[in-house]
Amino acid sequence: MPSRRIQLAAAVATLAAATCGAGATDAKVGTTPAERPKERLRLPTPLPKRHVVVPILMYHRINLASPSEPAVSRRLTVHPADFARQMAWLKRRGYRTVTQRELFAALFEGRPLGRRPILITFDDGYRDVFFRASPVLVRLGFRATAYVISGRISAGDSSFLTWPLLRALERRGVEIGSHTVRHRDLTSLSTKETLTELARSRRTLERALGHPVQWLAYPFGRYDARVEWLARRAGYVLATTTRDGVRQSASAPLSLRRLRVLDSTGVRGLAHLLAAAEG
Repeated sequence: MPSRRIQLAAAVATLAAATCGAGATDAKVGTTPAERPKERLRLPTPLPKRHVVVPILMYHRINLASPSEPAVSRRLTVHPADFARQMAWLKRRGYRTVTQRELFAALFEGRPLGRRPILITFDDGYRDVFFRASPVLVRLGFRATAYVISGRISAGDSSFLTWPLLRALERRGVEIGSHTVRHRDLTSLSTKETLTELARSRRTLERALGHPVQWLAYPFGRYDARVEWLARRAGYVLATTTRDGVRQSASAPLSLRRLRVLDSTGVRGLAHLLAAAEG
């Protein structure tokens, strides 16, 4: 029977490996780190008239929903088992996850994406993206993007990612994008406030990660022509909305469409979403 001291040491070691020591675990499972852009991308002028069909799935939380949570939070929380089944179904159906850079190249350079490309995204930057979602993605060889609220990283709320976990998430093949600093409706802010939310979040993430961060998701999916222009001015080249659809346009790279995955979607619902959108 192990002593209490040995048991305590084992528990501490396990906890350390799950947080700051996540990189060592990643090496064991042989994951491919997320692409680290070396050069800053720029949108061409004029924008080309090219379209590609790429479903972009929008997730928020991958966790066990609490009955005490608001209804909207429960709807945005997908059960881990459902998420695993959905990812396995995508794998069986021959979908291939693509990166943001691959999507950019397809839109602006005409590069082929192959058969059944798909982009998986997570909004807000919840910690369960690392602990619940990324192990499933790693096992299947899938890539994804996490749009994080920079002001909530390592800010004391245990629901959200820390900087060490964010870096470890990249090592597991998940790209990092911006979801602004405070997750405010950009259409309701002044031009100065909107630009601050966009630019400050990008700069904060770039300093912490050591590479350009040019992917964006609008808070609440709210945007307009002014917000799009400010996003481009702030240095972003691709931005996602909450508008349904899978047809992505090079003439509108800052208003990409997505498919929302909810707690009630399941595998059958995901199959229906993709069939309806692609057909």
